[in-house]
Amino acid sequence: MREVVFHKGANLISDTFESDRHNKVGKTTFLKLIDVLLGASGKVGLYKDDETNSVNEELRDIINEKRVVGEMTLVNSFERLSDHNVELKVELFPRGKYFFDGEKVSAKQYRELLGETLFAVSSNKPTFRQLIKSFVRISLSGDDYSFLRTLPRASIADYRAVYNYLFDISDAELDARLAELNRELNKLKESAKQYRRLAGIEDEEQLTQVGVALDRECQRAESRLNDVLDADEFKANREAIEEARSQYARLCSELAEIEFRMERNAESIERAKKEIVKQADLSLSRSFYDEVCSLIPSVNKTFEDMVAFNRAFCENEIAYFQEVGAELESERVGIQAKLAAFSVENSRYLSLIDGDAMSEYENLLGECMRLRQEMGRNTEVLSTLQGYDERIKTLESQIASLSDGGEERESSNSSHQDMMNSFNYYFTPMANAVNGERPILTYSTATDKFPVAITDLNGSSTGTRKSLLAVYDLSYQEFAIANKIEAPRFVVQGVVENVEGEDLKKIVDIANSINCQFIVAVLKEKLDSSQIPQNAQDSMCILELSKQDKLFQGPTVEANERGRGLG
Repeated sequence: MREVVFHKGANLISDTFESDRHNKVGKTTFLKLIDVLLGASGKVGLYKDDETNSVNEELRDIINEKRVVGEMTLVNSFERLSDHNVELKVELFPRGKYFFDGEKVSAKQYRELLGETLFAVSSNKPTFRQLIKSFVRISLSGDDYSFLRTLPRASIADYRAVYNYLFDISDAELDARLAELNRELNKLKESAKQYRRLAGIEDEEQLTQVGVALDRECQRAESRLNDVLDADEFKANREAIEEARSQYARLCSELAEIEFRMERNAESIERAKKEIVKQADLSLSRSFYDEVCSLIPSVNKTFEDMVAFNRAFCENEIAYFQEVGAELESERVGIQAKLAAFSVENSRYLSLIDGDAMSEYENLLGECMRLRQEMGRNTEVLSTLQGYDERIKTLESQIASLSDGGEERESSNSSHQDMMNSFNYYFTPMANAVNGERPILTYSTATDKFPVAITDLNGSSTGTRKSLLAVYDLSYQEFAIANKIEAPRFVVQGVVENVEGEDLKKIVDIANSINCQFIVAVLKEKLDSSQIPQNAQDSMCILELSKQDKLFQGPTVEANERGRGLG
């Protein structure tokens, strides 16, 4: 085991001067351990690099085989012992449990209790883990080098909720409602956009004009209908007209079919008659007959018998077709009689049936129906778009009411400008003292924009940005203390290793002057190059690691285990 005691001011995690390997000794792992004890998910990040997917198998086996447990105490005061200390405990091995102040809890409950303890928040907007990332700038998926964007895969609404809480600009519940309304508005706008695209509509004014044009075309078609025949008369007798038309068409079809069969029958009679009168080549036929008889001796009919048989066959065929013709003629007469009777009985409708008026009327009627359908679709699209517009306006009105300056914002909330002025009171002079810059934090009231920004950072180097990050975090500590904002009085950073020289020394000096804990991992050589005296380094260093004495293994761990009878 290893015990680390924190103190007020700068808390340094460093490597020993004698270490032959300054990196990969466990400094960042220690900061990740703090993050795990503060509810970070994915404990495997202690021994797995998510960027490369490489696994420190030796460290993994130590944690799993020894069933390593991490413990940390949250204190209520730096100056005196308190009865309000909270004991945190997390079993680091797979399926390990969480314990809050001695009580086993779920991971979700663990984070909720931490939120109530460190931020006095119980709502889930913003969540504890979203808030704590502004104080623990170590991610199990890799060091977080972003300045103000501390949340991976977060929405603008999430960021606004975080910064509104941190700077006491608005009520968290109102922010949650505002975020939900903004999400709903964005979805509604996207839905309306897709609907317009699928309907092929560029704007509603165009759609309205199309509707007017369709109505005009429909009126024109209806006028032409009335010119063709009396619409009222047609509608009143439509069924009778349709029935008469159907019967008339059927009788005409039957008559046409019989006449076609009569024509074919007459053609058959003509062919048979031509066969009889046709002068056959008897010499050729006789030669063929003689040849067949020589091959088939049993043939006992004479050539003359064969000729007589053929004539008789043709005459019989003619007689049959003539009989069929007579029957067809009788059928035709019957159908013609039916048509004549039908004409008498339905003389009222014959003008519609016999002429082209019926077809023209039906064509115009179909056109009217098509135009009415187009008008219906046009009206439906317009109604849908108007519904979208009304809902969008309603949401925008609700958002305006919940936004800065809106009716639902309580007057007790601090002005965003007052809060920015208060923060910059510490931020700007501190940055100027460290690196000569004069940055200002600004706040945007636009609900669809990122809430905060820093100006006057153009052209700053990576090292300057890293020093400014430390300045920002330390400035926030002073700001939160001055404004009595419920927030952790500690900062955990793993990026100070990119700061060196006079900047690093100034940052450490400022941290020691503020009533907070500034917990950072830093290389021993950076401390030396920054001209920080050795005795000051010794007083600030809470953990020294080396290749020979790593975080979870080495002489220090073994000695402590023997002392507790664990070895």
